[in-house]
Amino acid sequence: MALDVAASRTDREAPSAPRALARVASVPAWVWLTGIVLASFGGRLLAAAGRLTPYYLPDEYIYPSLARSFAEHGRPLIRGATVHFPALLDPIVTAPVWLFTNDPLTAFRMTQGMHAVFFSLAAIPAYLLCRRLDLPKWIGITVAALAVAVPDGVYSSTMLADPLAYPLVLAAVYAGVCVVSDPTACAQLGFTVFSALAVAARIQYVVVPLAVLGAELVADRGNVLRSMRRLWLALVLLIVPPLALVATLGSDRLFGVYANGDRAIHPMSVLHWVGREAMLLTYSSGWAIVPGALAGLALALFRSRRRAELAFAVTTLLLACGLLLEAAQIADTDSQRFQERYLFAVVPLLATAFGLYVKRGLPWRIPVGLLSAALLLLAARVPLSGYAAAHNKDDSPTLWAVLRLEGLLSVGNGSLAVALVAAALSVLAALVAFRKLPAAVVLLAAVAAGCALSAGATSFDQRTSKSLRNTLPADLRWVDHSRLGAVDLVAPPGSRKEQSWEQLFWNTSVKRLLLLGSPPIDQFDAKRVRVAPDGRLLVDGRAVRRPLLVQTYASTVQLTGVERVRHELIFDLYRPAGTPRLRLLAAGRYADRWLAPKGAVTVWTKQGGRLELLLSLPRDTQVTTIHFTARGVDRAVRVRPGQRIPLTFRVPRGGAWSLHFASSRPGYLGERAVSVVAEKIFLRT
Repeated sequence: MALDVAASRTDREAPSAPRALARVASVPAWVWLTGIVLASFGGRLLAAAGRLTPYYLPDEYIYPSLARSFAEHGRPLIRGATVHFPALLDPIVTAPVWLFTNDPLTAFRMTQGMHAVFFSLAAIPAYLLCRRLDLPKWIGITVAALAVAVPDGVYSSTMLADPLAYPLVLAAVYAGVCVVSDPTACAQLGFTVFSALAVAARIQYVVVPLAVLGAELVADRGNVLRSMRRLWLALVLLIVPPLALVATLGSDRLFGVYANGDRAIHPMSVLHWVGREAMLLTYSSGWAIVPGALAGLALALFRSRRRAELAFAVTTLLLACGLLLEAAQIADTDSQRFQERYLFAVVPLLATAFGLYVKRGLPWRIPVGLLSAALLLLAARVPLSGYAAAHNKDDSPTLWAVLRLEGLLSVGNGSLAVALVAAALSVLAALVAFRKLPAAVVLLAAVAAGCALSAGATSFDQRTSKSLRNTLPADLRWVDHSRLGAVDLVAPPGSRKEQSWEQLFWNTSVKRLLLLGSPPIDQFDAKRVRVAPDGRLLVDGRAVRRPLLVQTYASTVQLTGVERVRHELIFDLYRPAGTPRLRLLAAGRYADRWLAPKGAVTVWTKQGGRLELLLSLPRDTQVTTIHFTARGVDRAVRVRPGQRIPLTFRVPRGGAWSLHFASSRPGYLGERAVSVVAEKIFLRT
């Protein structure tokens, strides 16, 4: 395709492309798109190599578990039980990986490669959308580059569905603009297919077809009957199948974990989060394009010259508002942190809107200049360092990048650097508005900012993954390699969810999750364990006789009727040697023998005996008093640094007996509250 800057009267108003970009645009578009896709794929695949284990849990456990289930059983199963989960497209697409290998590590790497391909393909619909709006080819190519440069490309390394959903959303928006412009049967069918696939990848993208249908209604000036006549095929295909599924399966089965959203919504709090999410979207978009993008949307909305422009503007605005409200609602009622995962599909649309602003000849200099000044003030007054702290960053690759920069420069210097870069980008936006710089500078600056944020987010992601990997056994598949057959994972009080998910992810022989006083780790199948008076572990009234994988992070577990096969960090692996029975459970005793501020030691014995403890404190700690209570027991023990105190408690005969402990003056090891060290806990009968 040749450069298209003189194709119409509208295009003649746009500033000429720089000579270098004119030469770039003389190269066929497919060559540039191929290069962008391949470069993105190579970069994302290289970044994935540094990600050693999933840590975005439980999502990264759910999707590959479903994929393996589809490959092995043809049904959506997690831990052997049927699940109702609406976003099944990614597990279905990645299921063939498990037909080639039973090794979770190989499947993990192959899935990362597939996700890198899916994400990189987003450049194609981003470019096609620009061309549908008759934007110059050099703008389309730059927007395509920005589409794969967004920091959320880091999700290509994960087991999440976002890399697959992203190009489908952009394809649905492109098809939606086409169908509003010219509702042929093929256009409606394409729009329906891409919309359905986007929703099947991530249910949150149900707002995409709604936004396009809203654009059709606006383009028809509110004439509902005309809109229905124009898009009757798409309406039938989008409405009838979901209604049939709801009638057949019921909403609970169809929507699964999303069916019961009964938390109260606080409108003012949600609006507050909308503002925060919009600010973060401005950063992840490359900052400099936002003033011009808003002007481009306003021009297309109020002074549209083609139906396609109006369709694009309304679709983008409705989609952005819908996703912002979804992200704000989740942040307010559930996560209490940014939800950038919901928003990054809007970035290429903002870049396209900036292209419309350039095409119109950079009008409205004063408003765009004022918007640029407002962004400069925002960057100066609202530093991102506070938002990147604690768990605020967990769903935001942009904040990952900020936190990584602060780790390199210090919090103050990193925050200052981010503010200075944002200020510089604001100045660029203003200079372009007043035609002191070519518009290409802003687009290229946005691409550069996206690449920089992607690099920072990738570095943070790899460091976090390596940190979690260091808490796992050297052999990730150590349970499978013990060749014990089907194994039950036992989660006693204080168990860490992520450690349970990791063992379930890497070891396919771990079939069931048994909750021994621990809360559920997710909404899927788990069995409650009841302990019989003689210590037998009962599940659904039957004694457990399988091999047991017991987590010991915050509880000490002593069993009889078993042989310990292997110990790894905070896990013990046992094979049955008779009927497994629980002898002692010290809830609140960590794997390094520190006691929590409160807990209980429960023993199961018929003949009674003595419970022996040896307490101590390292030097350079504080004097700590710990209080023990039980039936007939009320004892306070004062432990001094460097002192070792043996204790003995008489255990009555007949069933379970518990000794509770508590300390009113805990200390802290990192984020963990502790009291004293219990060097020994032993039941002598």
